[in-house]
Amino acid sequence: MTRLLAVLAGVFVVVFLAEDYLGDRQAAQRQLYGSLRPLVQVRTDDVVQIGVRAANGRTWRYARVDSSWRYPDYYDAFVLPQRIEHLLKSLLLTPASIVSIEAGDLVHYGLTPNSPVLELLDKEGTPLLSARLGRGAPDVRAGEAYIQLAHFDTIYQLHANPAHAFDTADPPMLDRRIRARALAQKAIVQIRFAGAQDYPVRVLQREFGAPAAADMPGAPPSGPTYVWNGLFADGERECVVGSAFAYVGFLDRLSWDALHSPTETEASFRAARRLYLEDEDGRIDTLEVGAATAESQLLRYRTTGQAFSISRAKAELLFPTTQALLDTLPQPNAYDQSEPYTPF
Repeated sequence: MTRLLAVLAGVFVVVFLAEDYLGDRQAAQRQLYGSLRPLVQVRTDDVVQIGVRAANGRTWRYARVDSSWRYPDYYDAFVLPQRIEHLLKSLLLTPASIVSIEAGDLVHYGLTPNSPVLELLDKEGTPLLSARLGRGAPDVRAGEAYIQLAHFDTIYQLHANPAHAFDTADPPMLDRRIRARALAQKAIVQIRFAGAQDYPVRVLQREFGAPAAADMPGAPPSGPTYVWNGLFADGERECVVGSAFAYVGFLDRLSWDALHSPTETEASFRAARRLYLEDEDGRIDTLEVGAATAESQLLRYRTTGQAFSISRAKAELLFPTTQALLDTLPQPNAYDQSEPYTPF
């Protein structure tokens, strides 16, 4: 009997210890799976290159040059700052939680050998982060995504979706505006036209106008009021404010169709027409209008040294007619139709 009691006591101890072990393990797993953590401990300032491999096998590489991001393989095209910011914040500053540590779960979370691969590198080209991007959580349009660091089975749910940084262009994320947003330029306040034979508009100038009725004594203040004055071949006249703003907004949003080699296109600008664009800080940029083909027009932006082509239809709007500045434009007008407002 004593021996039997000893055996039963031993079994009880084993069962107790096993239950205690399982309880501790479950608690540890709950803590592991429930805790939030960064994917890696990397500062955004240390990232100098970004490599991307799409699901279709296409690859792209971006590089930070001074304070802006560029795409070196396409004549140093500018990259949209908002898209790069979203990508880096998603990967480096957004917390993630573990959803699985089982390799057999990879396919369920959209993590396959053909999944997109994102790589962040330092100035020496050393990888700081390499990860496969799975499906959105819970779907492709969701604001979160599943992700797996290279060489590890752990699957995370990242509480952001890096895929939202990419558009459908090839290569993606490029800033197609001639006045690239990475330049952080102020609003245009003056345009001087030069080199266009017999063109009647010499200068278009933004100035402060008379205060609106709401700005009269005793009324609450509103924002500044502007007028646009044009210096024409036959004298100075006040332009229709809405028409002038439509034209200037078109210049600010003007986007290119293709980039070209600055050296190979040099001869196309020997007899260029020019627009001198002055912003609110007094900075003057030169937009040169070079040779044209049957369907496109070559431009060069002196600030960046880049050469572009745009459609002939857009090029015709670069030098507005007197009527377009002095009359009310139809709605929708040609400037807004040619270069619609796009947020990002």
